[in-house]
Amino acid sequence: MVSDILREIFFPRRCIGCGIRGIPGAICDTCFNHISLNRSLFCGLCRARLPYGKKICHFDFPYLLGAAGDYDNPLLKKLIHALKFGRERDAADPLGQIIATYVELMSFDITGFVTVPLPLSDRRKRERGFNQSELIARAFAARADVSVENNLLARVRHATPQSHAVDARERRRNVLGAFAIQKGIALPKKIILIDDVTTSGATLFEAATALKSAGARAVVALTTAKA
Repeated sequence: MVSDILREIFFPRRCIGCGIRGIPGAICDTCFNHISLNRSLFCGLCRARLPYGKKICHFDFPYLLGAAGDYDNPLLKKLIHALKFGRERDAADPLGQIIATYVELMSFDITGFVTVPLPLSDRRKRERGFNQSELIARAFAARADVSVENNLLARVRHATPQSHAVDARERRRNVLGAFAIQKGIALPKKIILIDDVTTSGATLFEAATALKSAGARAVVALTTAKA
């Protein structure tokens, strides 16, 4: 009885999946373990599954896609929405853990990679209060033992949310030229670009293109889900 009361005081929230009370984060272990993860990388352009180390199509595309899960998974979708729209920052920790687990499942060697979160415009960050990709990147990096470079990539043009775009063509126009490399910062050769979810891939394409144009040799975009 006493322990239940203390749990309600210190861990009052409910799991976003099953609703159980008294958990220290956004999701309980049981629901977390029901989130299915992918077991391969994907072509960023056509989404074909790629065995690790064998880029078999669209060689000139600027990034490889690593999508940990699928957006139609209801638990994963709830976690993403809790962070991005519900402003529940503790949802970033399991999302970062999902990406780290995905990387481990593939035995993907990320030695020498630097983690770069996809930046928001200053206006969008003020509106939301944080950059969800940065929170996920830091949670991922803590588990994967890689560094985070938060000031390398800048969003230099504000745009309407990609979710408001009617089709892939409008999504591409919406983010065209939106990113640039910050001056005076040494660019790593191997970069992990982190975002919460990818749909058309237009935003990741613009960010990866900016990184490749500045001299990055390899860009792997890791997201919690692909839609």
